[in-house]
Amino acid sequence: MPEATQDEAQSGNVYMQKLITALGQRLKMQNEIMQAMAASLQEIELHLRQIAISSNPAPNYQRTLNEYPGFDWSSIGATVIKEDIDGAAVIEWNGQQFIRRSADNKFNAALWFSRCVGKDADGNNKYVRLITFKAASGAEPIAAKAKKIISS
Repeated sequence: MPEATQDEAQSGNVYMQKLITALGQRLKMQNEIMQAMAASLQEIELHLRQIAISSNPAPNYQRTLNEYPGFDWSSIGATVIKEDIDGAAVIEWNGQQFIRRSADNKFNAALWFSRCVGKDADGNNKYVRLITFKAASGAEPIAAKAKKIISS
């Protein structure tokens, strides 16, 4: 191979090596930027979840009373903190504790998990419910107007 052609080939190889090195450095920088963006997005997600939780202090899920004994608390993102002979007594959901309650009064049989969130204008405690277990009620008949529209 002539000397000039050999020098050009070596020069081309040096140029290719510099180009590959430069591209590798740029890819590394882009990867670091992407990782920083991913971390920022994860922080944003966490903050959005916290905002969503604070705007919905308790969803008041509804279940039938016979579901209570074997209820899967993880299905609503809750954890049993304390149990007694009647089952779950204190539940934690989104960092808040909810206590089991059940009134023995003229209303239908029910139990629920609630927590106090402050006082109302009259100074009475204000509660939010995480979940209510109550007897399933029968469906009402469909009104004549609704039946007419359904059948048309």
